[in-house]
Amino acid sequence: MKEFLFLAIDSKGRKISGEVEARTEEKAVAKLREQNLTILEVSPVRPKHWIWLLIQPVKGQVLALFIRQLGVMLAAGIPLAGSLRSLQPKTGPARYKKALERLCHDVETGYSLSQAMRKAPEFFNDFMVGSVRIGEHTGTLDVALSECADYYETEYTYSRKLKAALIYPTVLFSASGALVFFIFTFMIPRFVGLFVDLQVELPATTQLLVDLAYFTETYGMVCLFTFLGPFLAFCYLFQAWLKTGSGKFRFERILLAVPWYGKQVQFRMMSQYFRAMGTLLSSGVPLSASLHLLERSLDREILRRTVSHQLRDVKQGRHFARSLNVYKIFPRMALEMFQVGEESGKIEFMLRKMTDYYDEEMTRGLATIGKLVEPVILCGLGSIVAFLLLAAFQPIYQLAGSF
Repeated sequence: MKEFLFLAIDSKGRKISGEVEARTEEKAVAKLREQNLTILEVSPVRPKHWIWLLIQPVKGQVLALFIRQLGVMLAAGIPLAGSLRSLQPKTGPARYKKALERLCHDVETGYSLSQAMRKAPEFFNDFMVGSVRIGEHTGTLDVALSECADYYETEYTYSRKLKAALIYPTVLFSASGALVFFIFTFMIPRFVGLFVDLQVELPATTQLLVDLAYFTETYGMVCLFTFLGPFLAFCYLFQAWLKTGSGKFRFERILLAVPWYGKQVQFRMMSQYFRAMGTLLSSGVPLSASLHLLERSLDREILRRTVSHQLRDVKQGRHFARSLNVYKIFPRMALEMFQVGEESGKIEFMLRKMTDYYDEEMTRGLATIGKLVEPVILCGLGSIVAFLLLAAFQPIYQLAGSF
């Protein structure tokens, strides 16, 4: 099922906006007309293209600054449309400026901010759209934007630290590549002929590299184009699989099983869930409505399914903490604190505490990876360079020892 955004006029003459699911745009229009709506505009929700996972359309720092400024202006009482108009960038990438112009136009037309953000998925991810949607329903949009800005600034800070840690290994890798190129272009070809003339057998490491160089030179392009087609087909099918609910669910289960990285994914899930739930409940939104909104706002399929189970339990009169760990992703400590908060009537307080805890755990994990990545890469590069130098100079020593 595809999602569509719409603008329409209801039977009372009010302009409304919303989202509808249908297989085609024609069926979406028919579904809206059944509700006695006069349709002004219907547009499909575009999924985020895979290319934006590789190319960053705008720096996280720029986006975080825009979000924070928007939150400050809203907190000061400035209307949303006016705030967006004031924050239109004068410089920056053309695609970014065009996206913010469209964002402002859509809000002025009648869309909500979260709906308008869905039209630019390369800039506003599901996490931000979900947070903004919750802020809109609870009347805390400025707070939601501030928390999104904190999130983006944290990610930008640690990505910058990670890039800084990779500078030295990158320089070393480049120098090693130049050295290897020199060895195999000038040194090895000169000595191989000499060894053949003297009937000296090449060491196993050198012979391996010589055979590899010959194979690459002879069959390299053939292998490249032989495997390129299946690889691109696999990427396309994998991307299509991830767009399905079951595919996304299974992929998230795989991510959670990855050593160390799975923990970081879990911490982010916990933080997002508890923050969103705490915001909804502390704003006085009824539990059933909170769960329904939460199901639409979370960007992880496994969390959406968890909330769906909770919503079903609440409708049946059961405790909504009962199905919290139906997929075994919540730690025991989180389950116990959740149950204590529900039984004591201080569920909002417990949710805030758990949000802070998992935020700190995620920050600590990012700091750890920043410290570990440089020595790990250096050890790997050092091993490769040592092997190449051994393969290059071992025959020289062997030749010198034969005299």
